[in-house]
Amino acid sequence: MFRLPVSLTSSSLRRPLKAVGAVAAACALAVTVTACGGGSQASKFKPSRVVSFGDDNSFVSSAGKKYTVNAVSLDASGNAYVSGSTTTTTNDPTQMGYNCQVNAVWVQTVAAAYGFDASQCPVSGATRQAYLLALDPGATATTSAGVLDATAAAAGKTNAGVAKVIQAMQTNAGLLTNGTLVLMMAGQPDVLDAFVRYKASPTSLASLVAEMKALGISLSTAMAQYIKPTGARVALVRLPLLTLSPLGQAATEAERDALLQLIVAFNDGVTNQAEVDFDGRQLTLVRTDTLTQQMSDSRTRSSYGISNSTDVGCASGRGTSAPLCNTSYADPTASQGVVNSTVSSVYLWADATHFAPQAHARLAALVVSNVNRNPL
Repeated sequence: MFRLPVSLTSSSLRRPLKAVGAVAAACALAVTVTACGGGSQASKFKPSRVVSFGDDNSFVSSAGKKYTVNAVSLDASGNAYVSGSTTTTTNDPTQMGYNCQVNAVWVQTVAAAYGFDASQCPVSGATRQAYLLALDPGATATTSAGVLDATAAAAGKTNAGVAKVIQAMQTNAGLLTNGTLVLMMAGQPDVLDAFVRYKASPTSLASLVAEMKALGISLSTAMAQYIKPTGARVALVRLPLLTLSPLGQAATEAERDALLQLIVAFNDGVTNQAEVDFDGRQLTLVRTDTLTQQMSDSRTRSSYGISNSTDVGCASGRGTSAPLCNTSYADPTASQGVVNSTVSSVYLWADATHFAPQAHARLAALVVSNVNRNPL
């Protein structure tokens, strides 16, 4: 069994990385059996199906809506089409249709790399072998102003936390075979709920850190129970480094340190247990926390197409459920945030805790690189 890398510690996460090119960055982040640029390679795994589990970071609604900047379907004059129509237009955001293939979240892009689409977002010529089963928290853990909402955070954990993700794995285990690629990114609702509880009672940090570590372990244990026996391969994606998000940057130093401890505890819990539960032919680790750091650093972010790694891309009027905001359309109403399309390509963050489309694209590229390089 190959050894997973030494986990990121609080001190290592605080140290900036050297500027590297995009390809070098992908190699540095890829957790594989062979080294970048050399060594023998086993036959490349070519999935016959992609199944994703997780939370709002991976969620796509039945109407193609996502927790990021969403692309509105437009006529030639820039008017928004009513959902399901190519003739009738509307200014009502609740009635608009979306071009879900544009500004895709990472799971869509990974599936597309293997020629697959999902029922939530059909693609002409693709094979319907992507099952996007991530859960909807119902609302973001932060308000439209980017402030933590204790009620919403608790609901997010209830609706899309690790416990619910484990249930989804159990329910959908019949979809998994030795030709399946499972995309797993879970735990953010749990971490944000724990952060809310820490802020209400700072002395509880040690117990909350232990809780997050145990939760990470439970996720890996469940993957070993429900996924491993099927022979499916797993791309296990660590949580992003939310201390670098707008939410984290608005926090006090003590709060950021606490948030970091919660994230590291969960990430290390699931990673270290996965090292015990899986070998390198069935699981590859994707270090989104390190990727977040590189996309945030002013010396390296341009390699990822990012020019703004601090501000919220979805500005005033953004939603607290999918979609967080829309690309521009003619005569927009004030009830839903609207952004210039360039935000999708240069911003790291859509809101206080969610990736903008460019970051999703970079995460997808890293996942595909890992899967293709690892002898799964």
